Amino acid sequence: MATETPEPTATPTPEPTPEPAPLTDDDLTRAFVVGAIAYYQENGRDATVEFYRSEAGLGDGRALTIVDTADHILLVHHALPALQGQYVGPDSAFPGFAELIAIATEEGFWATARGVNPDTKQEEPRRILAVLHDGLVFAASHSALVQDVAESVKEYVSRAVAKYDADGLDATITHYNSRDSLEGQFYLFLIGEDDIYLAHPIFPHLIGTDIKDVVGSDGQELGKEIAQATGEGVWVEYLWPHPDSRKEQQKVTWAIRHDGLIFASGYYAGEPETGPPAWRGADPREYTIQYVHAAIERYERDGLQSMLNYYNSVASFEGEWYLFATDASDIYHVHPLIPALIGTDIKDVVGSDGYELGKALAEATEEGVWVEYLWPHPVTLKEVPKVGYAVRRDGMLFASGYYVRIEDPVGHTRAYVQQAIDYYESNGLDATIALYSSEESLDGQWGLTLADENDILLVAHIAPQFIGTDLKALPTSGDRNLGQELASATEDGVWVSNIFPNVRSSETLYAHTWAIRHDGLLFMSRYYDDQPDVPESP
Repeated sequence: MATETPEPTATPTPEPTPEPAPLTDDDLTRAFVVGAIAYYQENGRDATVEFYRSEAGLGDGRALTIVDTADHILLVHHALPALQGQYVGPDSAFPGFAELIAIATEEGFWATARGVNPDTKQEEPRRILAVLHDGLVFAASHSALVQDVAESVKEYVSRAVAKYDADGLDATITHYNSRDSLEGQFYLFLIGEDDIYLAHPIFPHLIGTDIKDVVGSDGQELGKEIAQATGEGVWVEYLWPHPDSRKEQQKVTWAIRHDGLIFASGYYAGEPETGPPAWRGADPREYTIQYVHAAIERYERDGLQSMLNYYNSVASFEGEWYLFATDASDIYHVHPLIPALIGTDIKDVVGSDGYELGKALAEATEEGVWVEYLWPHPVTLKEVPKVGYAVRRDGMLFASGYYVRIEDPVGHTRAYVQQAIDYYESNGLDATIALYSSEESLDGQWGLTLADENDILLVAHIAPQFIGTDLKALPTSGDRNLGQELASATEDGVWVSNIFPNVRSSETLYAHTWAIRHDGLLFMSRYYDDQPDVPESP
């Protein structure tokens, strides 16, 4: 009997093993940083610093940066080895490292900024990951294409829109008027349905003005272009001051309408400026002359209209310096801080003391004239001495000025508070409240804030709406509760410094408050300058 031939059976084809998805640049950068943290955990700080300062510590277009958050010392930075071991915190010439500390989280935070490619040694847009671990910031970056930077801007704006949808308009305005909202070079400016600025953390004096009135130094009506934003969004490219240097660079902004509002942010495409602003630490008299003559040079080089465009724009502000200028008939044609003066006669400007300061300035010749007069302080609006310099060229008046500095603002603040304590000792609480609630008690930028033994505000000259409020319950600034810091003062006193949202000047101001307990009461006063910390006593 024949054996039946079995039916052939097909050998099953094995399922193909799926190819692993290629790692993205973000994946590689995170792996590089995680590896550095693991190296630190295994080998310690000194070995980690030594290794990642060396060429062996580089990895595929990535270099590690390590910053000690306790003392703001840069431990590792391959791009500029000379900086290693130096202080890079507030008031240093390298504010980007302080921002790196501010944004770093334990999970890691991504930001986009300009940086140096460790292979090519060229500056380029870089996507940065900053991870906080054991009091150190571990950071690395990779090249970011322009489209990547553009997407990062869109993401930043989208998060602002989401915050508005979740938390409402007031919370959004508060957050984005704070420098806590900055992410590297990104900051949000928010425009209302009527095209009026609601938020601008870099130039707060724009708040309340119409964006359509903003014209670039080159004459570009950039504000009108941004105001054309729709729900689909629009890109606008223009010249604008960099938030660190305040020098003009090419900026590319993404603006989108949402619920009638315009949410906008952008990135800088031009070469970055480095180092502190030129006016920082400059002799104010010399800098005033320099600033005015730079305006004259621009007029002679580029013509009248270009000069008018530039000095009526925010790009022209340099700290407290701005140009005010008239035509040959003494009619204002430049005043970026008080544009309502444009078209009026400078000779009609009279101080509250009756001094005809406008006429004094108008007497300027080509040799120039110095005039000292009273002018409102940009914070308290109380008139204080200001020194103006004016010079004629082609019949026109070019002028700027500076506020007279107190030689020792720290000592002056403490003396002002002590004077209030002495007055309280001699006259009692009711008389002290009455005096220091009056204009008579103000001394230039100095005024008293007074709280009782329960920290309830009794005197608050700059913000009287808070009288009767618990100091500790006042609105916070980012993750800081300034009220609680002030309320912690003892009879030895304490200094508390913070960024002040100055809406009447282009400069970033810091408020330095001296708070001291006496008889259970809390006496406080503060001064303002462009330095983040109170100088140490000699």
